[in-house]
Amino acid sequence: MLAVACALAAPGVSAMEPVRVGGTGSAVAAMARLGDAATAQDARIRVRVLPSMGSTGAIQAVTDGALDLGMSGRPLRDGEQTLGLASREVARTPFLFAVGPRVGVPGLTTEELVAIYQGERLTWPDGQRIRPVLRPRSDADTDLLRSISPAVAGAVDAASGRPGMLVAVTNTECNEMLARSPGSIGPTTLLQIRSESHPLRPLHWNGVQPTVENLASGRYPLVKSIHLVFRAPASDGVRHFLAFLGSPRGQTLLRELGALPLDFAPAD
Repeated sequence: MLAVACALAAPGVSAMEPVRVGGTGSAVAAMARLGDAATAQDARIRVRVLPSMGSTGAIQAVTDGALDLGMSGRPLRDGEQTLGLASREVARTPFLFAVGPRVGVPGLTTEELVAIYQGERLTWPDGQRIRPVLRPRSDADTDLLRSISPAVAGAVDAASGRPGMLVAVTNTECNEMLARSPGSIGPTTLLQIRSESHPLRPLHWNGVQPTVENLASGRYPLVKSIHLVFRAPASDGVRHFLAFLGSPRGQTLLRELGALPLDFAPAD
């Protein structure tokens, strides 16, 4: 584990410029909590987290100078690596399927997910209508869904082509839809569920619980990475905030919030 600690600021030391952070809704609420913890440890660090704008939107905003730190659920693409950007993968979190509190099933299998997306399974065991919440075809979460298996990819494509389906544009909107739509099921992450206040229940996947421990051991196979993107060279605020995330305190908080913290190089 990268042991990079932030020292407490001495009295009278002026704060750095606020670090504007935005991107994937999987990490918005978590990053706000981490920003508060960073400020509590080093009063010079100030973090301002913007609403969810997606991974691609965050990378573009960093490129344009509208964000200092972009949160992305995917690594930089080839064309983005030529824009003067740097990226650090700071954590991984279980990618999972969640339902509202009134759906009584404990888990989901690959075959059941395919049947739901294909429209072959329409109700839960108690007779409640199943309402899948989809993501846009171009979204990183849709790519993650399609990567599970060819059968899941085909079922996701079939569901996306059916009229009247619920589609959430952002991760934040997806969890909101899951919380308010009876019988709904959709993709999210353990990090987002623990960081937000929605009463969602993570489902077991093929009999394995989506926990940080199972992710670390390799038992739980579905994972979403959290990458932080910034312009190089990094500003003082970005460097200090990344140092906090790599410190023992930052990594303990990431784990408590449902993510597996990773070793990563300090920002240049």
